[in-house]
Amino acid sequence: MVRRIKLATLIAGFLVLFLPSVTLADNVNFSVVPAEAHIDSLLPGEATEFALTIHNKDDVAHNFSFTTFAPPKEEMRESRTEFPDPSWISFPFPRVEIGASSQAHATVMVAIPQEQRWAARDWETWLAVTSESSDMVAARLYVRLLVSTGGTRLNVGLITGIAAAVAILACGGYYYLRRRVKHD
Repeated sequence: MVRRIKLATLIAGFLVLFLPSVTLADNVNFSVVPAEAHIDSLLPGEATEFALTIHNKDDVAHNFSFTTFAPPKEEMRESRTEFPDPSWISFPFPRVEIGASSQAHATVMVAIPQEQRWAARDWETWLAVTSESSDMVAARLYVRLLVSTGGTRLNVGLITGIAAAVAILACGGYYYLRRRVKHD
C-alpha cells in the first residue's frame, strides 16, 4: 500500500511539472528568425538595419509587439557589456499583425550617437517579440543582438600631449631660424 502511495505521489509530481510546460509549449505558436543578430564595425554616428522574420504558425491572426530587454548578466556573452541606451534601437512599427499561417518581416534599426566614447565597444541586448493574445499567458521569444562598434577610442590626454609637443617644437624651430637669420 505504501509503495502504491509513493508511486502515485511520484506520478502526480511528474504531471505537475510536465503539464505546465506542455501548456506553455502549446501557446508558443510562432518563431522568429534569426535567433541571433550580429552588427559589426558600426561606427559612432552611423545607423544600420536588419530584418526579423516572424512566422505565425497558428490558424488565427495574431498581433506581435517588439521591445528591447536587458539580458541577465549571467546570460550575456563573454566580453560583452549591456547595451547603453535602448532608445538607439527602433522598430518602424511597435506592433505588426500577421495572418494565420503566415510570416512577416519587421525592420530593426540601430543608430549609435556620434560620440567617440562609443567607439570600439562590444554590447549585447535582447529583442523581445511578444505574441499578444487574449489568453492569460503571452508567449515571448528573444533575439540576441550583438553590436560591435568600429573605430578606435582616442586617448584625449595622449593627443593633447602630442599637440603640445608639436607646438613647442614648432615655436622652438621658428625662434632658432629667426635668430640664425639675424646673425648671418
